[in-house]
Amino acid sequence: MSNRRLAHWAGLALVLAASLLYLATLDNGLRPGELAGGDLITHQYAQVQGRPGNAPGYPLYTMGGWLWFHGLRSLLSDAAHPTALLSAYSTLWALLALWLLYYLILHLTGNWIIAFLLGAFYAVTYFFWYYAVSSEQYTSAVAQTLAIVVLALRWDSAQERADQADDIKPAGDGMLLAMALLAGLSLAHMVTVAVIAPPLLWFILSRRPGLLRRGRLVAASLGLALLPLFSYAFIYVRGAQNPQWRGAGQWSDATAWFLDFVSTSQGRGELTWSLQPLWTDNFPRMVWQELTWIVLVGGLVGLGLLGRRRGIFLGSTLLLYALLAFVDRQGNWYQVIMPAYPLLIASFAVAVQALWQRTVDLNRPAVQRMALLSLLVVGLLALIAVRFERSWPETNLRNRLDDSALLPGQAILADAPEPDAAVFGVLDEALSLRYLTDIWGQRPDVAAVSSQEARSLLASGDRSLYVTNSATPLVWLEIDPAAHLSSAGQTLIRVSGQPAATLPHDATPLNLAAGDGLSLLGIDAPQPESGQPWPVRLYWRADSMIAYDWSVSLRPTLGGQPLALPAGGIVQQDLAHPVHGVYPTSRWQPGEVVADDYFFNLPPGPAPDGIQVVVYRSLPEGGFENLAVLDVSLP
Repeated sequence: MSNRRLAHWAGLALVLAASLLYLATLDNGLRPGELAGGDLITHQYAQVQGRPGNAPGYPLYTMGGWLWFHGLRSLLSDAAHPTALLSAYSTLWALLALWLLYYLILHLTGNWIIAFLLGAFYAVTYFFWYYAVSSEQYTSAVAQTLAIVVLALRWDSAQERADQADDIKPAGDGMLLAMALLAGLSLAHMVTVAVIAPPLLWFILSRRPGLLRRGRLVAASLGLALLPLFSYAFIYVRGAQNPQWRGAGQWSDATAWFLDFVSTSQGRGELTWSLQPLWTDNFPRMVWQELTWIVLVGGLVGLGLLGRRRGIFLGSTLLLYALLAFVDRQGNWYQVIMPAYPLLIASFAVAVQALWQRTVDLNRPAVQRMALLSLLVVGLLALIAVRFERSWPETNLRNRLDDSALLPGQAILADAPEPDAAVFGVLDEALSLRYLTDIWGQRPDVAAVSSQEARSLLASGDRSLYVTNSATPLVWLEIDPAAHLSSAGQTLIRVSGQPAATLPHDATPLNLAAGDGLSLLGIDAPQPESGQPWPVRLYWRADSMIAYDWSVSLRPTLGGQPLALPAGGIVQQDLAHPVHGVYPTSRWQPGEVVADDYFFNLPPGPAPDGIQVVVYRSLPEGGFENLAVLDVSLP
């Protein structure tokens, strides 16, 4: 097999191995804090809904993400995990970046072994791996920068060959135009990628200063560089169509919002020069922690081995990134300078190749030279292993134990709210429900609403309104002090302006008087399912005003006796008030029917055949008073 074919297959093997690693560690969940805001969640909403992301909106990246998400989800249907699919968009760009880095190193060294090993090293560095498996845009910035460098070096090599062959009209205009377009993409993507533009311009003109006299080529290059700006029409249109996406602030019209948005006032604020210590807890220590001292120092040495023009090109780019990091060292510098890391690794590859070649040229027996080369390969493998071991705990984002952000929303939907329902919950519940309905597409008819929206809905009666257990204390404070409640599952409580007055047709009628104007009107207790909580719903009725706040103790029975627990005691649930303990009976109106849910984890053995309902209250002087003990046989 030829060396060229080996190099080709080695590059494919690198991308395939990285694909398997990233898919095995792909982010498929969310931690509670991630739903509250930040780049990760903003990009997810932007790509699913086709809305502006963080200022200035990342229009091209967002439109590409929209096509990626909806295109693949339509093909894969239920097999596609929505969060993982969004994260995989970053993986796509990461794999392209790895292929470009491999090609760049191969171009600089001609050694596919070094290209493969150092490509693998970069693949397992913390920041690149983390952003390759989570839904943010930084791997695309790395791919964009590497594509520019690869094109620049290919163009330079073509010009060098032309000079050697005395070619009067060397080829390469197509690559120049491609570089102009790639550099211009930063205007509609990560602006910090444009850091490479001044060194790139110098690199080109130092080889061909006469290019500035070619007006048509210069005009075409400028046109292509500015072409991505037209993508901001997407930001304007989507912001004009959906004012609710514009964020906090007041603007006279869509144009005023758009101009304010794309000016990125927040981003400019983060980049403002400030008098801070040169050294901070993270800067610049995190750089050599990411690359290791060997790669960092070796990369700087490699710059000197690249040759004057290439060394200045990459070195000045790295210098500009260092200056950017110094200015922004209190912000997210460690993210925006990510493209600097593969450039250092590529320079390190040049130093390694110089050592490799010196070893090959040693005047020693072939066995000794092979042993030394093997030792060099083992050293690179050790670098990979150490970096992998350190990155793994923080970059394995698949099935994290703390991915609990969606549990509140899933609990809400598990109660099967009525079609077109509105749900008022606490913040983490609202964020979770919105994510499931907007991103996952589960029950898009169900909406999380604020207390103000809930108050309006309760007054109009336009939609069924629910409140979660956690948010119930806010109902009487922020929605309606006279609201009526009725249990609707493990998490949800129905909120009504008028009390219910009838027993649902699917409930078993009982009509058992308990006293003090309270009666047990009916029950709904399906057959228990193995391994699932057993749901029991009671229906109470206030036959008249109820004088006291009664508590309820519910006990499954078998043969008239309460079910015993294996460790002792009996199976029972006690609530200070019905409806999950939040709706005191003294608030009920005469004729009001209230649903009251209970869920039991039953012990192994025969299913219960009855329910014992104890209605009681705590006495001010201590002790308890039983109002009634109601025994209910189950069908």
